[in-house]
Amino acid sequence: MRSIALDWIGRNYLRKPMHRLVAPYLGRRHGARSGQRVRIYYAPNKISFSQVFPFLFYGDALRRDHGIDIRIEPVDPLLEGTASPTPDAETVILQTWFTVDHDRIRSALDRISAASPNAKIVFFDSFAHNDLRLAKVLDPYISLYVKKSLFRDRELYFRPFRGDTNLTEYYNDLYGIEAAPVDWQVPRSILSKLRTGPGFFTGPGLIRNFAGDGPPPAQGRDIDVHARLGAKGDGWYGQMRRDSLAKLHAIPGLTVASQGSVDWTAYMDELRRSKFCFSPFGFGELCWRDIEAFMTGAVLIKPDMSHLETQPDLFEPWVTYVPVKWDFSDLEEVIGQVASDSDRQARIAQEAFNRIAQPLQDGDILECLGAMIQAGYSI
Repeated sequence: MRSIALDWIGRNYLRKPMHRLVAPYLGRRHGARSGQRVRIYYAPNKISFSQVFPFLFYGDALRRDHGIDIRIEPVDPLLEGTASPTPDAETVILQTWFTVDHDRIRSALDRISAASPNAKIVFFDSFAHNDLRLAKVLDPYISLYVKKSLFRDRELYFRPFRGDTNLTEYYNDLYGIEAAPVDWQVPRSILSKLRTGPGFFTGPGLIRNFAGDGPPPAQGRDIDVHARLGAKGDGWYGQMRRDSLAKLHAIPGLTVASQGSVDWTAYMDELRRSKFCFSPFGFGELCWRDIEAFMTGAVLIKPDMSHLETQPDLFEPWVTYVPVKWDFSDLEEVIGQVASDSDRQARIAQEAFNRIAQPLQDGDILECLGAMIQAGYSI
């Protein structure tokens, strides 16, 4: 059930309008090729595409300022063996979905290495969970392993978790669900290759929304908490979502947007009208909803994120978001603590917006993208 659910989450989104975003860059060969040759093989789903889109968004600047010539292709033909890798690439950015067959990815990497024996291969991990389940397969081939977030305590990558992730272990234990430990056999040599990189906020529907000075104003917000989570599903995930919503609805006096379903336009309108956005974990810690809250000025309430690091640092407790315990036992107390302080809410909302807007406006993200490709790979 879980694998089917996560495959659905990563379903193909390369229909309009995303296809129109990608099409101008696919296999681009017009004009003279110059500069460092970079080939991107991307996984054609919305979650994964948010990681590679900034290379297209800043493509002209990367070419002008860093001498980087980018070509992009979907990864599936490469994995299926129906397409050959481009020869003589100097950097290859490879992205797959986490259910990729290990033999297929080894075969693709062997063919990339044969076609471009001197290329640096960078793997972009867009997976929800924070483990390194493909590291054993990838490590012999890659120069860098880029994730949206990393454990601050790197030793956690070598610990088997019951149920396969840190989240499955915690919530299985909380709800009394049996689960066997899973050891991904992560090689220690991967540690020096780990980097944090682009996340959800660099997706095509979000990156442009951080160009202004701040989120919509706090005045006139008539919804206390936005909480359109989707609480369906079995196992720990469904129980966690239902439990979190039950605890939220048990708090007296709150206006909560959570019932029924709404389209995207109405969903975003609700967020702009909400004082808070409640964002429990999904199958991983990071959620689209986190960035949508930052973008719309709804103060993010989320299970404590102190175990993770992101670039930029998006989750600073009581500065960019309001942390609660993973079992939501302090949810009412925390909401009561911050709900009466409108000035504090405004400061948190502004700083959350700034954490994304500032590096975008200052060009820091562009420098990071260039550095991931250039020699040294320092971010």
